[in-house]
Amino acid sequence: MSSALLFNSLKNISFPLFGNAGTALVVGSRKASTLRLFAPWSVPLGAGALWFVWPAVDQEWKEENFGSSSSNVVVKKEEVVLSEEAMSKVESAYLVHHHEPKLSAEEENIMKAISNGDYSQLEKEWDSFQVKACTPGDGDDDDDDDDDDDDDEDEEEEGDDAEGAENEEDDDDDDDDEDED
Repeated sequence: MSSALLFNSLKNISFPLFGNAGTALVVGSRKASTLRLFAPWSVPLGAGALWFVWPAVDQEWKEENFGSSSSNVVVKKEEVVLSEEAMSKVESAYLVHHHEPKLSAEEENIMKAISNGDYSQLEKEWDSFQVKACTPGDGDDDDDDDDDDDDDEDEEEEGDDAEGAENEEDDDDDDDDEDED
């Protein structure tokens, strides 16, 4: 009777997601009975969890709870002495030295025109480039032609190798015929 009284009193206690504590107890007990089916998976799941979590654990906490570790090993630090020239290079390594290239007279004229907003000199080059780019077979695809020629040569070499192997087999057959005589 005491268990029925306890279960009835649990029905009066509200419990999130389940409505009341009695329903939560019934569902929990049913789920707990199936827990033994998953027991063999506890070791691999625990190992996997530790594999991901252990590197994130603070080193001091690990040493405090599990004793000393390899981090207590004293490492002798070697002092590096640099010459004055090396020190000056290290100190000025982050500085950027801008060396502007020398422009030809034509390039300087174009730059002056561009700074004034006049792009007419460049428009001629742009137009000629556009015409070349849109005209197929114009001769601008020399690299593609060279690649095609290389591919053709490779195929010819492979064909020669295959024919050579066939000729060797024929020679072997001729030797067998002579032995039979």
